[in-house]
Amino acid sequence: MPSTDPIEEILGRRSSLARWIDNFEYRPSQLEMAGLIRRALDEKSKVIIEAGTGTGKTLGYLVPIVMSGKKTVISTGTKNLQEQIIFKDIPLLSRALGKDVDAMMMKGRKNYLCLYRYHQYFSRPRMEQPEVKKRMDRWVEGTVFADFSELAWMREDNPLRDAVSSSSEQCVGPECLHWGECYLNRLRQSAARSQIVIVNHHLFFADIMVKRAGFGEIIPRFQAAVFDEAHSLEEIATTYFGKSLSTNQLLEFASDAEREADHLRGEEKKEIRKRLDLIKSGGERLWDVFREGEDRGRLAEETVKVLDEGVCHGIRRALGFIREKSGFGDSEAAGRQALAARAGDLREKLDGILSSRDPGWLKWYEKRKKTLVIHASPLDISESMRESLYEKVKTLVFTSATLSTAGNFDYFRSRLGLGEDVLEGIYPSHFRFRDQALLYVPMDLPVPQDSLFGQRLAQRTEEVLRITAGRALVLFTSYQNLNTVHVFLKGRIPYTLFKQGDAPRSVLLEEFKRDTHSVLLATGSFWQGVDVPGEALSCLIVDKLPFDSPGDPLVAARIDLIRIRGGNPFMEYQLPAAIIALKQGLGRLIRKSSDRGVLCVMDVRMIRSRYGSFFVQSLPEVPLTHDMDDIRRFFELP
Repeated sequence: MPSTDPIEEILGRRSSLARWIDNFEYRPSQLEMAGLIRRALDEKSKVIIEAGTGTGKTLGYLVPIVMSGKKTVISTGTKNLQEQIIFKDIPLLSRALGKDVDAMMMKGRKNYLCLYRYHQYFSRPRMEQPEVKKRMDRWVEGTVFADFSELAWMREDNPLRDAVSSSSEQCVGPECLHWGECYLNRLRQSAARSQIVIVNHHLFFADIMVKRAGFGEIIPRFQAAVFDEAHSLEEIATTYFGKSLSTNQLLEFASDAEREADHLRGEEKKEIRKRLDLIKSGGERLWDVFREGEDRGRLAEETVKVLDEGVCHGIRRALGFIREKSGFGDSEAAGRQALAARAGDLREKLDGILSSRDPGWLKWYEKRKKTLVIHASPLDISESMRESLYEKVKTLVFTSATLSTAGNFDYFRSRLGLGEDVLEGIYPSHFRFRDQALLYVPMDLPVPQDSLFGQRLAQRTEEVLRITAGRALVLFTSYQNLNTVHVFLKGRIPYTLFKQGDAPRSVLLEEFKRDTHSVLLATGSFWQGVDVPGEALSCLIVDKLPFDSPGDPLVAARIDLIRIRGGNPFMEYQLPAAIIALKQGLGRLIRKSSDRGVLCVMDVRMIRSRYGSFFVQSLPEVPLTHDMDDIRRFFELP
């Protein structure tokens, strides 16, 4: 008899979906997941779901959402997943349902053309690029939302993208000459009419902050939200609930203000230029304070005092002057007002970071490629999540392939401030890990703290790579180990050797995918969102158990806070976070049912330490070996 359950009619063994997928595999866990989400939608509840790789979690939440008819936001950790949902999963579901699923995608505003900045940029004689302008003009005439991804010839790091897009700070608002034809306005109007809006976590939390400040909204109001790749939520939310200011923001502001002041004459121009020079030199001096230090570190109170009374005092005064002189010149009023608002916002951020005295917040800095960022960040986001999200949206779905540790969600719930009244479901992977994967942990290497570890690691990595014929991603918890292994392997293995930092991340990944037998050396942060299905990634080597560095300022401060509260930082925070990171690694190795691969954890603590068993228990049922011959046999199998 045909099923009377509408979800089973779409996802079941003889479903409408089965007719549209070659070699369709019925997945009971996908059906159970969809049923639990339907319950959450009906009861207006929160639900945490771990759906192992191969479960088909995207369709597992899309089906009950579409059937509910509720206005829903789907928030992802990466743009790649956003695009997979809108270009692959939604069309597939539409065919299975026999009707169009009403969904659209929104990205951060820097992904879209700003007409005001576009015309401003190409009106400057020194910026004339006739051929580029022609190509852009043809595109502008036909595009709907002016998403830069439509331009195959324009890479993400093309400076033109930055010049003709607009951050929220640079937007001149309703006073803009192009407000009526603004692509972002058109995008938001379309999103307001759609049942499902697909965003990423950064945009979702940017929207929360805009709503908190009472400045309107980015994402139209919704009844339910799904957070896919929810394991990355805490770090992203911490960024948005905190305050930060970069030297790039100061320099961009000064550059934009200089353009507005270009036509001024006499004393007025001289005064404006003088203040802008103060801001630029202040940004450079800010860099100088931290030039010799670590890449990330706490802002000691003595340093804050030096910044407050020295470098930043001049920046604040200059920003104040620009704000007061918002009526300077005869340029467009909208541009002047936007600059005045930016000057005020930058000054407020600077004051907020330096004056923060809350013991639950951390003042810290980080050096990126060409910019220094200073932050004030909350160490516990629970209260902010409750006030800004949980009390406003009743139906929330948190899902990922890696949310549980030791079979429960205690860690995830505690970090995000979720109570006990949350529905929960753990659905194991659909993949056959016992046949598809092998876990290798050597027993004859020294512990990572040993001075000989780096050299022995390099030697063992070479032995493994010769067995696997390259096809490996090697991840490190420190640049020291990465460099040691790179120096050792260079010229010793007959495979292309890529190293993080040698080229942009996207370029390295494309080359790694294309060159099947290549080897890529990178740090743990590099692999977020990496998707390399197939033979090119047949081996993942991890130098150590992926504990966050206690030298990282945020990690250290969170540890201190848990200790002050009488908790156990290792068991409550450090261990669960490392377990989830390792599970992420295995998930990157096995991406589809035809993938096969070896996960090598070169850290004897996984077997010898008291806590090592927690890692083993939290992974899927993967055969464990300490014998290199087992790796050889694994790759000899057809």
